[in-house]
Amino acid sequence: MTLTTHESVEPETPEERRPRTAPKEVRRTQLIEATIDCIAERGISGTTMAQVTRRAGLSVGIVSLHFESKDNLLTSTLVHLSEQVRATWAEIAAAPDLPPAEKLRRIALASFDPAIFNPKTIAVWFAFFGEAEYRRFYRKMVESYDDERGDVLQALCADLTGGAAGDARDPSVVTNAIECFSDGLWLNAIVYPDEFTRDYCVAQLEGFLATQFPGCFAPPAPVAEGPAA
Repeated sequence: MTLTTHESVEPETPEERRPRTAPKEVRRTQLIEATIDCIAERGISGTTMAQVTRRAGLSVGIVSLHFESKDNLLTSTLVHLSEQVRATWAEIAAAPDLPPAEKLRRIALASFDPAIFNPKTIAVWFAFFGEAEYRRFYRKMVESYDDERGDVLQALCADLTGGAAGDARDPSVVTNAIECFSDGLWLNAIVYPDEFTRDYCVAQLEGFLATQFPGCFAPPAPVAEGPAA
């Protein structure tokens, strides 16, 4: 039908402008990103496959086609998040020319890379931690990623503690302390986001590393708590 000069066309919504067909991996990524948005807003129990497809601007059948069930969608979302986390530190760990102390510092601080340390992503991680029904997803899908990073940190801690005479520190204990300290900062960042900013958390972790390895790290300059700039 030809429009007359008196007729108008409603602007398309973003969903209507979205291509009708796309490669499988593009669709999967769209659905995973929509799942992250929904979990951050509603929690895991409050997130449904219908809400995910609406957020992604896709048909309800698409999510079933790609994931078949909510459990599969959640599993894929956790793997996606874990790979994001791994990407922040794996290249550092593989760098051949970094001395152990600097490599340890950079890997530890990678937990606060803006790609993963942001309100939405933090909320999703703690949604999985906080709902007992879904902790098994975390243990099943993420444990190998955690173990890999822990092994790298422990080897670096061994390099820094094993050579000094009379140094009785257990590298595994030091590694667990670093991991637990970082997790505590993440938790405070979601509970008190205005105070536990990225700069503040980085300064706190650098200060903690200086207490563990005083011969390797100088205490950082103090960073006041407060809203992010």
